[in-house]
Amino acid sequence: MTDFNNKKVVITRPIQRSEVLADLIKQNNGIPVIIPTLELKVVESDELRYITENIDEFDWIIFTSPSGVESFFNLYGEHEIPSKIAVIGVKTEEELKKHANNATMIPEKFTAEGLLEVFAEYDMKDKKVALPRTLSARKILPETLEKFGAKVYVAEAYKSAIPDDTTDILSLADDIINSNIDIITFTSPLTFTNLLDVIRNSDEDKYNQLLDALRENVVVASIGPITGAKIREHNITPIEPSRYTVIDMINSILSSI
Repeated sequence: MTDFNNKKVVITRPIQRSEVLADLIKQNNGIPVIIPTLELKVVESDELRYITENIDEFDWIIFTSPSGVESFFNLYGEHEIPSKIAVIGVKTEEELKKHANNATMIPEKFTAEGLLEVFAEYDMKDKKVALPRTLSARKILPETLEKFGAKVYVAEAYKSAIPDDTTDILSLADDIINSNIDIITFTSPLTFTNLLDVIRNSDEDKYNQLLDALRENVVVASIGPITGAKIREHNITPIEPSRYTVIDMINSILSSI
């Protein structure tokens, strides 16, 4: 298909990260429906403050999301980071550049595993690594870096939570079940699991109906393999790009529908 032909495409990512995806959907003659199932809340934790005040002690700082970058610079100010900087992907790199800093490392695969493939080529023994992120993130990155010999300092930089008001999420489930939605996109495992958790906690029968509808009535798209793996745990087969960006996800959807 050359465009979305006025199909309704749901965006479940946090509201502050939805604009680019919504514009891409509009540019391709689709109707974006923004219903975040994930809310990001900046946290000024003691650990994050320690990193910002002692950044010159660290050999590396790793940013795994634009929100981590934003939260770090809220405390650090607009200064140059003296450490080497690794970022997980292009959007995180773009956020870093807004603060006049450039990444030392960006992996080909925009996942924690992709970062670790690159770090495996470095001598990380006794290297101090700062990792500002949400505490709900997977543990594979810090745990593997520690296996490489690094000393990893994890700092909570933001919280990833279910939105306080779930009214729109409950309505979204009804629309999916009633075939009023054509496509739904997920850009992290939590955007998917939060949707399921909200509905399951509200109505078990509707939860089962939602799963059936996601399997049969709607096109499901994942931004990459980590999110895709979580979706497939529920016997749902998502469309998934080979490069993990929203542009590539949109192109994969268009080439598959």
